[in-house]
Amino acid sequence: MSVSEPSPIIISSAFAHCSNETTKIRPNLPEEEVKVDMMVVARKRPMRWQQGKIVEIVTRDDGRLKYKVSFEEKGKSLVSGHHIAFDTTPKLEQLYVGARVVVRCQDNKFRFRPATLAELPSRKNRLRFLVFLDDHIPVYVGLPLLHLVCRPLEDVLDDIPDSPHKFFMKQYLKDWPYPRLTQYRAGQSLNVELNGVQQRCEVQVVDCSLIQVVFQDNQHKEWIHRGSIRLEHMARFLDMKGVEENKDDSD
Repeated sequence: MSVSEPSPIIISSAFAHCSNETTKIRPNLPEEEVKVDMMVVARKRPMRWQQGKIVEIVTRDDGRLKYKVSFEEKGKSLVSGHHIAFDTTPKLEQLYVGARVVVRCQDNKFRFRPATLAELPSRKNRLRFLVFLDDHIPVYVGLPLLHLVCRPLEDVLDDIPDSPHKFFMKQYLKDWPYPRLTQYRAGQSLNVELNGVQQRCEVQVVDCSLIQVVFQDNQHKEWIHRGSIRLEHMARFLDMKGVEENKDDSD
């Protein structure tokens, strides 16, 4: 008879030793100029951004600016300021939790993916940045892979398509700097959602806020955030919490 695993403890992890590691407020710095002939990283498709050059800045009738970008890998696009990112490496003081960034793919330096910054470097994460790509994939990266979006929207989440990931990011930013994390250890079995179905997998590695799991059925391996709504324990916890909050509201 197999003994079912005890549910992991879910903790609100206090995420920093000093305030600048926890900041989720956009720093009040002068806006960097965006001009013609400037190299940028711009959106070509929702999950695919590429390097290009601004060839024209167009002012619309309502006063909004659009940027015509000529991509290095052929093609042109007319995009908004929140769909271009600086081609240069950002300075540390420009970054904050919740910032919209574009991340250069480690396996293909010509591909970039949109993301939201989720952790600044601290002793807790071995001095790395955690980002969530817009498809919910979490990645620890170093500063050289990050590019800051030029003119982010007032609410950065408006740029993420409606999805469970958007719901997750909203909750994550609300909870920060005390994100909810499940506690797992290597070798532990758990259920994780894959392609819409909860599937059995085993924890292989725990790396700060992430775990690497391997799915039993197809040996598929991936990294998952310890607070992800794909974790069965987390989904159940949020369901119960939602029920409690609704009960409180109706009292």
